[in-house]
Amino acid sequence: MLRLRCLVGVAVVLVAVGCTDDVETPIYEFGLFPEVAHTGFNPNATFKVMFGTGASDPKWSIDDPSIATIAPSAPPKVPRATVKSSSFALVTATKAGETTVTMTSGGKTLTARLVVKAYTDDQLAAGKARYDTESTDPVRKSCASCHAKEGGVDHSPLKMAGFDDATVLNVIQEATYPASGTTRSATSAFAPTGPMEFTGHKWNLTEPEKDGILAHLRSLPLGGL
Repeated sequence: MLRLRCLVGVAVVLVAVGCTDDVETPIYEFGLFPEVAHTGFNPNATFKVMFGTGASDPKWSIDDPSIATIAPSAPPKVPRATVKSSSFALVTATKAGETTVTMTSGGKTLTARLVVKAYTDDQLAAGKARYDTESTDPVRKSCASCHAKEGGVDHSPLKMAGFDDATVLNVIQEATYPASGTTRSATSAFAPTGPMEFTGHKWNLTEPEKDGILAHLRSLPLGGL
C-alpha cells in the first residue's frame, strides 16, 4: 500500500486581508488537509476540527480513539468557493494528546497529525474576555469588533486548525504569517506567507491572554457548518 504524507498538486491562493473573507479555490487531486491540525480539550467546552480530501469515497480513522472521534461530514459552506467535489470528516477532541488521522481511498493511504492541547477554564475565560471586550487602547481592540460582524474573516478552526500556536500569535500580534507556506486550511490549498496586507493587525495580548486567546479561537464553532 502506498503511504503518502504530503499533499499533491496544490497551489497557493489569495490571503485574507482586513475584515473581508478570502477567496479560496480548492485544488485537490489526492491530498489531505490540513497535514497537521491543532485543537484543544476542556471538559466544559467543545473543540472540533475538520479534515478535507479530494479522494473519492474516503474511509476515515484515528489511531488513538481515546483522544478524538472522527466521522464523515457534509461540506462546509465557504463564501465564493466550491467544495462539492471534496469530502470532509469532522473530528471532536475527547482528551489532550497527539495521534494520527488516517484516510484511505483506492488502495492509497494519507495520514495527518492531530495535536490536542489541554486548556483550563481560566484560560478559556481569559481568551473570551480578550476577544469580546472593547477598549479605548488602540492596540487592545476587541477581536469581535471585526471578526464577529457580518462578512468578518473566518478565523474558526475550519480555517485556523492547520496553524500552530506560534503562527496564530504572530498573526494576531505581528500581522505576519510564516515565511514559507507550511500551514493549511481544511477547505483548500490556503497557505499564506509573509506579512499580511492589513499591516495594522497588531494587537496587544498579556501573557495569560496568549494561551487564553488560543483556547478561545480553537473552541469556536467551525465556520460554514
